[in-house]
Formats: sequence, structure tokens, C-alpha cells
Amino acid sequence: MNREKLFSALGDIDPRYVAEALRYAPGEAAAPSERSKHMKSKRILSLALAAALILALGFTAYGLYLGFEYRRPAAEETFSIHWDDSPDGTITWSDAKLAVTLPELEESREIEFRTGWLPGDMLSLQSEDWKQYFTAERLSDNGNSAGVPAYRGTMQPLQIQTYCSTQFNQGGALLLLYQTPGDIREEHWDEKNLDVLLFHSSQHCDAVPEYNIPARDYEFDNILLLNQEEGWVVKLVGQIGEEQLRKVAENLEFRPTGNTLRYEDFDSHFVFFDAGVG
Repeated sequence: MNREKLFSALGDIDPRYVAEALRYAPGEAAAPSERSKHMKSKRILSLALAAALILALGFTAYGLYLGFEYRRPAAEETFSIHWDDSPDGTITWSDAKLAVTLPELEESREIEFRTGWLPGDMLSLQSEDWKQYFTAERLSDNGNSAGVPAYRGTMQPLQIQTYCSTQFNQGGALLLLYQTPGDIREEHWDEKNLDVLLFHSSQHCDAVPEYNIPARDYEFDNILLLNQEEGWVVKLVGQIGEEQLRKVAENLEFRPTGNTLRYEDFDSHFVFFDAGVG
């Protein structure tokens, strides 16, 4: 991880906390103290300690406190995915555009969500039901004459899906296969204790003359939400614009299903999170 990336990640930390953290011995920081009561939260203290170590010792320890790690794999790097219809039960893919890895946990809490806000043209899909997957695909035309006018020409107006981070232990990853990502931003939403990855992506689809489908270019916005403590991830991707996608994400409600899942509960440890259809 290069120095620019490292200091960009540290850019949101108040220098006062870093300076204060440098005064602490590790043992003192772990125990309650009058000084620690003035910190905004336990998370701020841990961020400050990580920053102090990096700045004082020069370690390239990016990811020490940030939940997401991400990289752009080489085009020839391959990923094996469980596939029932293949002779050996797996299929191999390459040319992934982005690989996102997560902190390793022994167990993840399985969750479900419901939407607290949707764009006006999507209100026909609003419900009180809890779910693990949501798609607004039927509101687009997808090359047909049906669909809501606001979403004509789109592939996937909005897609939401849950994952457990334990699925991606031992080198597994969330992969972007078809869509090329732009600049990636990271945030932390304190109110819901979520690490957040945000980026724009694009995809070119060649013409399919036999089905009278012309060449198309699609633009998407992507948000990944990670709860490190409970070990779950939620993907939001769509073509409703970043502002509206963010509002959907901010208004999601989450609840546990009661299930806990481990690495061995999953057949595949690589999953594509491109905006999908079907």
C-alpha cells in the first residue's frame, strides 16, 4: 500500500487524537482512565492509536482499523467459484476488475433488511417485508417495451443483497467482474457502526445482432456496507444516481435472522457483486 493511500486513509483523524495517542503506553490505552473519557468513543481511540503507530514507526499498516481492503487483480489472475453444472463442480473466472476482502471472523451473524426509503418511481416495490435480496429489475425495460419510463434504458435500477464476511475468509473476496470501477471512497457511519465503500463503475456491452440488441454503455453507483463486529456485508448497486442510492442505504433497517455462519458453511468463497439481472 503506497504512502499516498495510507495518508488519505488517515486524513479524517483529528491530529489532536494522534498527538494524544502518542502519549499513551499500550497498557494504559487498554485500561479505563480519566484521559480516555474525553475521547469521542472507543473507536476514535483505536483509530488514534493505529495512526500514532503508523506515523511514529513508519509501518504501512493500512487496513489495521479499516474494514475493507481492495485491489485491482491482474487480468490473468483466476478465481474458482462453485458451479453445480460444471463437471468438477467449479468454474474458473479471470479478468476481475476489483477484489474486496474483509476482516476474518470465526462467525458471522446472518441478517436481513427492509427498505425505509425508495425513489418515488420505485414505490410500487416498497413493503414491510424483511428480505436478503431486493431487485428493481422489472422496472427497467432491459431491451423490452415494458418498464417504468424513468428507468428505460437501464439494466438494473437498484439491487440490494446481503453477505456474511466469513464466506470470504482464507483469501476469498467480493469481485467486480464486468464493471470497471472509478475512484473508491471510504467512510464510517457512526450511527449504524458501518464501514462504507462507495464508487462509480461503468460497463460496455457489445451489440447482439441476432437478437437485434445494439451496443450499450451502462453507468452504475455502488455502495458496500460492512458491520465488522457482527460480520455482515450489504451491497447496493444501481442506476438511480449516487445521491438516491446513498439515501436508500442510509434508510435501510437491519435485523439478525438468528443464524450464525462460518467459513465452511459456504461452497464458494468468491462472489461477483456486479449489478446483475435475472
